[in-house]
Order: sequence, then C-alpha cells, then structure tokens
Amino acid sequence: MDKNGTIITINQAFTNSFGYEHEDVIGKNVAVLFTEEDQNKGLPEKELRDVLNKGQGADNNYLVAKDKTIIWVSGESVLVKNDEGKVSILKIIQNIHQQKISEISLQDLNEFNETILGSIEDVVIVLDESMNVVKANRAFSRLFKNETDAQRINFAELIRRYDVFEEVQNNIKNAISARKGFSNIPIEMETSAGEKRVFDVSCSLMQQSSWENHLLVVIHDITVHKQVEREREDVIGFVAHELRNPLANLVLCNEIMGEAIKENNREEMDDMLQRSKNNVARLNRMIAELYDATRMNSGNLKLDISIFNFEDMIKEAIETVEVLQPAYNIVVKGDGNIEVGGDRYRLIQVVTNYLSNGIKYSNGRTDVILTMHHDDKTITVSVKDEGLGISPKQLPYIFERFFRAEKTKNLEGIGLGLYLCRQIIHEHNGRVWVESEEGKGSTFYFSIPR
Repeated sequence: MDKNGTIITINQAFTNSFGYEHEDVIGKNVAVLFTEEDQNKGLPEKELRDVLNKGQGADNNYLVAKDKTIIWVSGESVLVKNDEGKVSILKIIQNIHQQKISEISLQDLNEFNETILGSIEDVVIVLDESMNVVKANRAFSRLFKNETDAQRINFAELIRRYDVFEEVQNNIKNAISARKGFSNIPIEMETSAGEKRVFDVSCSLMQQSSWENHLLVVIHDITVHKQVEREREDVIGFVAHELRNPLANLVLCNEIMGEAIKENNREEMDDMLQRSKNNVARLNRMIAELYDATRMNSGNLKLDISIFNFEDMIKEAIETVEVLQPAYNIVVKGDGNIEVGGDRYRLIQVVTNYLSNGIKYSNGRTDVILTMHHDDKTITVSVKDEGLGISPKQLPYIFERFFRAEKTKNLEGIGLGLYLCRQIIHEHNGRVWVESEEGKGSTFYFSIPR
C-alpha cells in the first residue's frame, strides 16, 4: 500500500487466505480489512503513523475476510523504497485464528480449573521434589493463614509443628523416592481461627509430563467424622456398661437359685426368681428404648391414632408404675376427663417415663404429683418431684439422646427415656419442657392438641 494506506497490490497467498481478489481491494484503503470496532478505535490510522514515524509497526487484531468472517491475524508493516525512491508500505499478514482460539480455550480452561480449585473445601497443594509449594488453592491460605506467596513456602517446614512424629513428612519423602502415593494419614492441626481440627492427608503422583516429579497433596477435614466415630464408640461402651449390670445380677440370681434348689430353700428361691424377673424387665426396657430410639432417629415412628378418654389413659399409666414402685405415692390433680385423639400406647409410655423419672430422682421423697389441665385446644400434663433437681447448665440438654445429668450417672438408665418422650410428643404436634431448681426438684411438662 502507499503511505496513505491505499492498497496497491496483493499476493496469491492473501487471496487464498482471505478470499479477496485484486479487483476487490486494489485502490481501496486498508481500513476496509479492519472490523468496524477497530475502525472506530482508529487502529488503521495508528498503524500508518507508526510505520511512517518508526519505519515499521506490528499489530495483532481481527481482519475481515471477503465473506465477512472475522479472523485473528498477526501483522507487521515495513516502510520500503523502490529504486526510484518511491515510498511504499509492505504489510505481511499471518493467519493465527486457530492458534488464538486454542489460546482462548486454554485460558478459559485454566480459569475454569482455577475456579473449581478455589471452590474446593479441601486443601489442595502441588509440591516439587524438595517439598516446596508450587501451587495451592484458597483453602490452603485459609487453613495456614498464609498471607504471602504460597510458592515461597516449604511444606515440610510448614507442617512440622503439627506433624509431631513426622509421619506426614516421612510418607511424602517415601512417595517421592518410591514414586508411590499414600492416603488417609490423620493429623490434628490448629486452624487460623485457633480451632483444633482433625484432617486426613493423602498424596498422589502427578502423571502429566509438564508436572512430572510433582506431588498432589490433599488435606481433608474429618473432624465431624471423628466426632461421630467417638460418639458412636462412647454410646456402644455406655450401653454395654448399662446392660452388664442386669446381666450380672441375672447370673448371680441363677447361681443362688441353684444353691437354694439343692437346699430346698423355697423362700430364697422365690426371692431370687422375683429378682431375675425384675432384671429381665430392666433388660427388656433398655432394649425397647434402644429399638424405639433407632426407629425415631431414622424417621420410622408411626403413630396409631385413636379417640380415647385421656384420664383413663393416665390411670392405666399410673397403675403400671405403682405395681413396680408400691412404696411411692402418686398424687393426681386436675381434670383430664375429656376425649382426645392420639396414640394411646405411646402416650402411656410418655406418662410412665415421666413418673418413673420422678420416682428415680426423688432422692428418697415418696410423693410425686401429676397434674392435668386442658382448654379448648390443648391438654397439658406435668409431673413434679422434690428430688435432686437439674443444674441450669445441664437443663437445655435434658431431652437429648443419651444425655444424663451429672448427679444421676450412678442411677439406672441409658439416657433415652426423655429423648423418646420428646420424639413421641413432637409426633403429636405437641411440645415438652422442664422447670427445675438444683436440690429442690423438677417439674416435667408435655402438651398436645386435643
């Protein structure tokens, strides 16, 4: 083109690449090859100024082909003179469209990968053979409170204060030398927030050629899993301990009965037989509570709803308790002579549990007071004792599964009774609550729709 940007001639390669014949462009300004956007930016004029002022220029932008296709090109323009001294501009154009598309795709892929890496809650780290951090995600910075460039950090030095027995470090070193990864090494670390948590460390070798001799380390938070595991072990140990007492009593009663049979001691036989029955009843009650708690926890509790007289249900529950605890006096107050809709058997279970707890924790006092009250919509029952009472700190947890107040841990029970009561009443769309003063007794309530 001339120094004004008018196209003088093109070669065959230009026609092959972009479709223009001589007659399409000769005599036209080079600006026709630029997109409208680039024309508005003044890029054609800028290119001409650069060439005329500096003798050469380069660009990397779009070119509009004859069929209006937009193509990425790389161009270089050089100022030249012929033998007569006439000035022209030689523009060399390279079609880099596929290369540019690949670059953009790779950039998008990298951004996508970075987004995924950043959103992963696990700490993900790439290490070289010297255990230097080559790459790390945001979770790494959150865990180690890293405010500097992660790539300046040596992982061995960073993990040393947590890895007391150097188990993680040694396993990473072995992975580097043996070219074999590892998984599931637990380590306790303190987070940047000062909270101690348990993590699971795994390591694998990276297979891509560009990342050869590099290791991928993943640190996964397993604190909740460990807590659940510990709780499960505690529950199993606790239940086993509680079941052992009635079983040991049964074994002892059987041995004494065997001796009593030999000696024809009928009185002792009858006494041991009754004790055996009591221990069997205790075992049955514990097993039933465990079974019911499992069903309720998995959402499989189904109520058998019927219409019944509420006061009659209360009387049956009281009779059940009085047979087992004849030494105690259950005082009934209020009016419950109404028809209600609910699961009669399950409500008896709640009332007997409240009464049994009132007796169990009465601390020697023989009176337990049951009060009924109803209005047009609800009926409320309370059971009051004057026993041990519950401390304010433990009161919010009294209806939790397997919870037992500190002062009652030497008494019989596995801490499921009140939990079952709460679940049963909730299934009736009711509520449970408790009022207590330490050393002065407790009052347990439940209320259900009529």
